[in-house]
Amino acid sequence: MARRNRITVDSFSASNFHTTESRPYLFTDPSTIWIHFTRRMTDGRKYRGVISICLLDGYVTDGASTKWPVSLLVPNWRHGDDRYNAAPTAHDVLYSVRGLIPGLVRDTPVLDLSREECDDIIRGMWRCWGMSRFLAGCADKGLECFAGGNQHWGNDGYNVRDRAVVRWRRTETCNKDRK
Repeated sequence: MARRNRITVDSFSASNFHTTESRPYLFTDPSTIWIHFTRRMTDGRKYRGVISICLLDGYVTDGASTKWPVSLLVPNWRHGDDRYNAAPTAHDVLYSVRGLIPGLVRDTPVLDLSREECDDIIRGMWRCWGMSRFLAGCADKGLECFAGGNQHWGNDGYNVRDRAVVRWRRTETCNKDRK
């Protein structure tokens, strides 16, 4: 297995989501998702940061895009459970911008996440939500198989990329891990 950068979600929060009841889910009021993460680089560097995703009214998502029978275990959307829904929504936003996230403050470099790191984020958010490691891992494998192709990376099928504002900032630089 090739070495790659890794993202661990330390915690996340989401404001109340006001969406339509059926798929695709249209946001009728602005909402925000904050994702606190640790990024481990292949060269041993490590740092912590936070990604903020502001969803403007008019943003549309299809949720987790799971098919039956998988949707029995990993639903596309859980009405009334904004923390669960934040994970696939954040994943859709990160895929639509191809993992390129501008800095929140001046002189912060662009955060350039790979597809795999964006997948780390949805899996980590679901783990923070309370999904079992096994189920989150299975959902992640499903993403790898069905959403891992170039047709999904950068896809803005609902033409709503401009309805999401994504920024990040570094919160802490960690020392290189000792062996």
